[in-house]
Amino acid sequence: MSKLELRIVKLFVGITCPLLTFVAFWWTAAALHLYVFRMPLGVIITAALAGLGLGCLLDVVFLRRWVRNFYAANMWWMAAVHLGLCFVAVVFFMGVPVGTFSLGIAAGVYIGRRERHRRTDGARAATAFRRIAVFAASVTAAVALPIGILALQSEQDILRLLEDSFRLDRNSLQGGAGLVLIGFLCFLLFVMQYWCTRMAGRLAFRIGKGGRTRQGGT
Repeated sequence: MSKLELRIVKLFVGITCPLLTFVAFWWTAAALHLYVFRMPLGVIITAALAGLGLGCLLDVVFLRRWVRNFYAANMWWMAAVHLGLCFVAVVFFMGVPVGTFSLGIAAGVYIGRRERHRRTDGARAATAFRRIAVFAASVTAAVALPIGILALQSEQDILRLLEDSFRLDRNSLQGGAGLVLIGFLCFLLFVMQYWCTRMAGRLAFRIGKGGRTRQGGT
């Protein structure tokens, strides 16, 4: 990896681990508080900080190894990280698919660099780009669909926007016509995400001379 790429990978991995553990501990404690048994607010805060501390500790112990093996990581683990980050992005952007769409593009970039460092031939790399594009587009559309349906029932601003844009009355939007419209918009989102992710993979694959990731220390 070049020095710039190495710094980017370190930054990404170094932030992602504590972010996911922080959110996992925080939201687990909050869910227990809401649906199982009441607990003091201080316990939820402590759980969140414990998750953050665990993530930082994991970085201290494993960061060098994770960075060294970043492009050789198990794809199931990478898919799990992607889904976790998408979940965080949905909440952070309040359901607007900006975050999930950006993560889908990032997935394409990752696969492009992964295949470049593995010195994969063009035909096999193209297959990998298509697969990751289908995965990213499916995740983005699948996340957007229930949020869109929920928005039809509860978000007045969204309803007004759709009324003005598509000349449909509110009763139609909250009925079958609204479901068809949301389905169509999610399909468009799928197509856009597929194309952008695939193109991101192709562009990332072409950058630099590539070469295998170093097996020594970083």
